[in-house]
Amino acid sequence: MSTPAPPAAPLAAALADSVEALTDVLVGRIAAADPSYGESGLLTADQLYRTCLENLTAVIGALAGTGPLRLQPARDAGRLKAEQGIPVASLLHAYRLGGRLIWEELTNWSAGPGDARLHELATRLWELVDLYSDAAVEAYRETEVLLAHTDAQIQGRLVRTLFDDHSGNPARVLDVLRTLGLPERGAFAVIAIDTEPTAPLPGRLTAALRDIGVRSVWDAQIDAYIGLLSAASPEAFERATATISVCVTDRVGLSTAFTTPHTITAALAEARLASRSVRPGTAATVRFGDEPVAHLLVAVPEAGRRAAAQILGPLLDLPVAERDDLIGALESWYRCGGSAAAVAETMHCHRNTVRYRLRKIRDLTGRDTTDPRQSAELYLALEAFGLLGAESTGGRVFSPGSGAAVR
Repeated sequence: MSTPAPPAAPLAAALADSVEALTDVLVGRIAAADPSYGESGLLTADQLYRTCLENLTAVIGALAGTGPLRLQPARDAGRLKAEQGIPVASLLHAYRLGGRLIWEELTNWSAGPGDARLHELATRLWELVDLYSDAAVEAYRETEVLLAHTDAQIQGRLVRTLFDDHSGNPARVLDVLRTLGLPERGAFAVIAIDTEPTAPLPGRLTAALRDIGVRSVWDAQIDAYIGLLSAASPEAFERATATISVCVTDRVGLSTAFTTPHTITAALAEARLASRSVRPGTAATVRFGDEPVAHLLVAVPEAGRRAAAQILGPLLDLPVAERDDLIGALESWYRCGGSAAAVAETMHCHRNTVRYRLRKIRDLTGRDTTDPRQSAELYLALEAFGLLGAESTGGRVFSPGSGAAVR
């Protein structure tokens, strides 16, 4: 009769007495095989030794059956290496090196290649290596997510301080720029995207701006996305305007370019004013200074609404369809440079229809489009109505295209 093979567990347990020596060997192999562990500031020698010791002890204990399965050392290793910036590939390689070292030691303690205990231990060992690797990687990924969220929160707070008033501490804005990796000199501009609070920043916008040499950082505020743009020269913002128009389907305002970051707060006011100088519901990018009449009206909205109501007068009290026909004719008149033929073509109607509507506007408002001053007043009122609506003497606010006034 053949003698039964001794159980495999004691062979694995024999390794527990030499786990510290095994740790020294494993640390040396990991450091020699992977330069990531030798990079300054990533992982100290003590951290690497302690992590290897805890994981070797846990794997050998599970292999020998001398204690419960403990995956906490693997989770701790994954968390630590994510925090220290060790690549996940290096983490997995370390576990493979550890498994290979245990196998070599088991072979040394066995009766030779034919030892039946090795066959039993081989499967169990590599199952444990996979199990510990998976636990470490899971903790690594979880930590990456937490770190990214924390970094985003920190960066978000820093970016928000850029738009604060730093008149009492002008050096603060320079400190923030350095921390964010932005230059202290060059060309800057502020952008305001007028959008819903829940709307995400267009994913491709930051990358598209970077492709044309414009760096950007963003702050999500309650009514808009606010960004600081940085470039080597002001000419880059000409290209940026076209890029923004392609990527964004909201009202966008861009400040004038400036060279000192201490004027960010003033530029923010320009960008916000420019974004509101686009009619609601329209996707367009306006640079501050390009629409001076609209800027003026938005800056004093109550006066603009009153002017629209006073100048347009009874026209606003017409049924909505008739009112909109007349306002549409007036808008086309200015857009077409005062050509009745061009307005007729644009509106798909006869020139006599255009002339009739302009006469009706004259009769209702007391202002004629052929008189320069009266025409200027009509244009101002038309812009105010399109941007702001119009407030009647009864306190009602008329909105363009709405079916009724709202209080």
